[in-house]
Amino acid sequence: MLALAALAALPAFARAAADCAVARDPGRCEAQRAALKSCADLRGPAKRACLDAALPPVDCSKASDPERCDKAQKAREVCNTKSGKELKKCLRDETPKKKKPKARKPAAPKT
Repeated sequence: MLALAALAALPAFARAAADCAVARDPGRCEAQRAALKSCADLRGPAKRACLDAALPPVDCSKASDPERCDKAQKAREVCNTKSGKELKKCLRDETPKKKKPKARKPAAPKT
């Protein structure tokens, strides 16, 4: 029965390892997994500090909107001393908002 459980877990383990191969930034994916593993025993602000120190910065050149990504990175740098609700508020205030599409004019009625 134990062998069956081990065999059932094998595909999940293989899939988790393969996920980084198809990630947008495989190097960052692997670094994130290593950071999560090394910081697993920490909690709260200590874990956040550990993850921030271990993770490389995001490569905004691979983002769908590189300019917005750069601005979000700068917001994280500005807010890095805060935590909890203060951090969320700071990031919300500093991060650029998504541009809303312009409203379309209604079509002229057919007569």
